[in-house]
Amino acid sequence: MSLTGLNMNKKFWTVAAVLALIMAVTRLGHFGEYGGPPDASWAVFFLAGLWLRDPRLFPAYFVLGWLVDLAAFALGTPTDCYSIAYVFLIPAYGSLWFAGRWAAEGGYARLVVGGLAGAAATFVFANLGMYLLAPSPTAPTALAFASAVAGFFPGYVLTLTVYVAFGLIAERLLRLRGLVRA
Repeated sequence: MSLTGLNMNKKFWTVAAVLALIMAVTRLGHFGEYGGPPDASWAVFFLAGLWLRDPRLFPAYFVLGWLVDLAAFALGTPTDCYSIAYVFLIPAYGSLWFAGRWAAEGGYARLVVGGLAGAAATFVFANLGMYLLAPSPTAPTALAFASAVAGFFPGYVLTLTVYVAFGLIAERLLRLRGLVRA
């Protein structure tokens, strides 16, 4: 489940760069304006925690996400989701990062539990930030806000699951080819 032997060597940085590229490409059009694939950011933070585990990469990926968001806004993406609440994405994405690190210590059951727990915590942190710091005029109470955003959670979990599954399949194929150690 982990790309062991990926300390600060060429394979480590290759995986780190590929994850960064995937996040940058998918995040740029994640609001759908450009018809691109869904945003892989949640999966990138989870897989980086699972595989790379170097805590210095967390702020690098966060800054990358922020810079890509700024580029998307410059290209015309609506800025509705960009406010002071953005700061809540730090613990949100951190939840996925640490869930990935926790999942790396066990088997597939731990991977599933870690992924779901990380996704739930990420969803709660991100939406709590929006509720507290960027109140919606159409959802004035916490219950109304929770009701309004709850329907988005399954889509986020599905997107996370698909990207993580592809990542794990790619890892398995690389191991079978002898490009990474088990």
